[in-house]
Amino acid sequence: MRNEEFFSKELVIENDLVLLRPLRPSDIDTIETISFSKELGEFGARVKTNNDLLEYFDYCLSARANKVLYPFIILKKDDGKAVGITMFGNIDFYNKRLEIGWTWVAEKFQGTGINGICKRLLLDYCFNQLPLRRVEFKVDIKNIKSQKAIEKLGAIKEGLLRNYSIQSYGESTGTYVYSILNEEWN
Repeated sequence: MRNEEFFSKELVIENDLVLLRPLRPSDIDTIETISFSKELGEFGARVKTNNDLLEYFDYCLSARANKVLYPFIILKKDDGKAVGITMFGNIDFYNKRLEIGWTWVAEKFQGTGINGICKRLLLDYCFNQLPLRRVEFKVDIKNIKSQKAIEKLGAIKEGLLRNYSIQSYGESTGTYVYSILNEEWN
């Protein structure tokens, strides 16, 4: 598959509980209702006002248009309510790999298993539909909650990227890289 083909698709990935579909400009009102909480990790720390949210949406939609990130809105199937956002990024079809991340889940849905359900749906899609050889996750060294969630999926911690990024709290001392390989998933 080529990037042009992939990014032009309107991917819908779902099961009985959740539906992941491409983020649209019209989703901003729905997302606004679950935004603005300090419990939303990096998203919550950076998106504190309506203007921040507009900038975030512009970033997400521009990143898709520029074939950098593929953002999904996470919706509950029973009532269609927004749960959060997740994305595909660092997509490399030649080497058959990509990264899942940039995920945040509304405070009231944290700890409910929805994030794990979404990650499993995305992993199934990556390994069974694309098919990829490798899916990566990157998690800040201070984000213990996300590290545990990724490890629960069966991801292997491969190493630490030192001084890799700037976080809302300042300069991060490191980012862990995790991966799951096709043969490990199936």
